[in-house]
Amino acid sequence: MRVFITALAAMMVVLSFGIPGPASAEELQPPVPISKQGAAGFADDPEDPANKLKQIENRATQTDGLIPYSPIQPIRDVFTSFKDAVYDATYLKLGLSFHHLFQGASDVVPGAKDDGAATDMDFVGTWELFNRGTPTQGEIGFGLEGRWEYGYGIGPQNLGFANVATSGGTANTFSEYRPNFIVRNLYYKQGSQEAGWVFRFGKITTDAMLLTNRHITPNTTFLPNAGTGVFAAGFADSGAGIGAAKYFGDNMYVGGVIADANGNRFDWFGDLDKGDFYKGLEVGLKIAPKTDKASFSKFLLWHTDGTKDGTPINANTGADGWGFAFVLEHELTADGRVVAIGRYGRSFDGAAIYDQQAAVHFLFYQPFGRFENDVIGTAFNWVDSTFAGTRDEYNWETFYRFPLLPDVDTTLSYQAVFNPAFTRTFDFSSVFSLRLTTSF
Repeated sequence: MRVFITALAAMMVVLSFGIPGPASAEELQPPVPISKQGAAGFADDPEDPANKLKQIENRATQTDGLIPYSPIQPIRDVFTSFKDAVYDATYLKLGLSFHHLFQGASDVVPGAKDDGAATDMDFVGTWELFNRGTPTQGEIGFGLEGRWEYGYGIGPQNLGFANVATSGGTANTFSEYRPNFIVRNLYYKQGSQEAGWVFRFGKITTDAMLLTNRHITPNTTFLPNAGTGVFAAGFADSGAGIGAAKYFGDNMYVGGVIADANGNRFDWFGDLDKGDFYKGLEVGLKIAPKTDKASFSKFLLWHTDGTKDGTPINANTGADGWGFAFVLEHELTADGRVVAIGRYGRSFDGAAIYDQQAAVHFLFYQPFGRFENDVIGTAFNWVDSTFAGTRDEYNWETFYRFPLLPDVDTTLSYQAVFNPAFTRTFDFSSVFSLRLTTSF
């Protein structure tokens, strides 16, 4: 743990010598348009397959980095040529991304390890079938996800849940799958905001469609489970379902999802025959946007029938219940580089893993004017766990993400965890993280 903290400190010192003072507005890169960020509003989660493809394409155009040369560029060139050839022959777009996290904690339960490492890999694609290149394009989307750990014996996500004994976690997605690779998404999708409607059906991921925000993802911005998802909304796991939205102009939509409450990401389509469903109705509004890249604020009302045998899965405890939640976003500057996000969720009847959850996030893009792809973020999270005997838990996180190489993003992150919900052994733990991300 001491070696890990020393390495982080050394990297921050090196980085400080490479950052110049703030640049003028003329030197800053223009905002990334919506068309290069993926879906707008409904299902705009950055990890959704089509959105991730857009981000991979956009990231490939960025050439700046603290170290200006990348040794993996030849590999990237070969894979890009392969992708282009596949698309020309089949209209199948492919993308690959890797996210690696080292994490260590100052205080853990007695006898437990205080550090861990894991990789989250995403292989995504869309097969364009109908009306190619138009707002009503029909396509099949898929997402193959792989997660594995290393010789530490525990991944960062379980380090937070088990060893730091948190309810809100310290590293969403960074834990091992067994088997290591699964098909997380496989669905047919058609439409867009430009068309005024969109729908999808197949194997879908509910928490990648409802209450999402393009600035919040554990792979490139904030890390804790409580800081990256509104899990007080009792989301079902990936499984069979259908989602659709109707847009009313540029600033409003109404969407909904019906999914198998017994969905399990390790199964193809769960247990639809049991008749247990998760239902969510969402309204999205752009409230006083300052730029065309402003995200929607979202309001959700949901109900779950629970699981067939009352077993918890994903954000659902297995019980029948309901709740509401919202995500509010506002751009604080005229250029949209500073963004504030507030989130709150409330569940009833013990149906979600959190009775209540609240968070506030701030992000400052291009803070030093040197890089096109850097951001400073800070967030404060509060979790009221559903489970008996727990206490209110608080987490403050701050991070800086920057391009270490032209095609490798590095994130230095610190979390202060107050009152871990599942222990009375200690009241505070510092959590340090180093994340590396690249895509092809």
